[in-house]
Amino acid sequence: MTAWSAQSVPRALLPVLIHEMNNGTQLLVGFRSLLDIPGGEVLFAQKAGELAQGSSKLEDLGFALAVVSTSSGANMLLARRERRAVQILWDLAVRTLERSGEHRVHTQGDPPELAPSALSGWEVPWAGAALLLHASEAMGAGDWRWRWEGGRLTGRLGRPVELDAADLAAILERVPGSQLCVEGETLTWDLAPDWVAAPA
Repeated sequence: MTAWSAQSVPRALLPVLIHEMNNGTQLLVGFRSLLDIPGGEVLFAQKAGELAQGSSKLEDLGFALAVVSTSSGANMLLARRERRAVQILWDLAVRTLERSGEHRVHTQGDPPELAPSALSGWEVPWAGAALLLHASEAMGAGDWRWRWEGGRLTGRLGRPVELDAADLAAILERVPGSQLCVEGETLTWDLAPDWVAAPA
């Protein structure tokens, strides 16, 4: 992602996304094969919790794929909305950075849950992943300390933040209504208040 573009997010995330979907599919095939062996039904029942976890992870990965595809112009998201959208894409971006061999990504707090009315459903989680990937590529993944507090993401670097203004503008144009401030050693991104879901 040395030259940032709208395709930087899919280019970064898709290899990890596909790898994790393949792992999930192999898990399901393994569970299916249990039913073909004597006594397999008992083993299958004993591993029901693992099957539920695997299915939940595949559901998240399916949502992430829909976001990535929709951001590239193929509307796979359609009317689907996901309260945990920012968390799903943030976690995928963290795994992408950590698998690349870079330093560990330091994050505190959890991203907010999204209201169904948050733009078209894909832009906010996409922008969160894009900011993390772009800032990490430009300044070093292991140097940032990220913190989520409600609808605010704060990144602290320990040295002056130097990010290309045009690249940041290209990310922010997808999320009109949010505010980004880069000042000294800190980056702050504030989501529009009406995008954040009320507590369940």
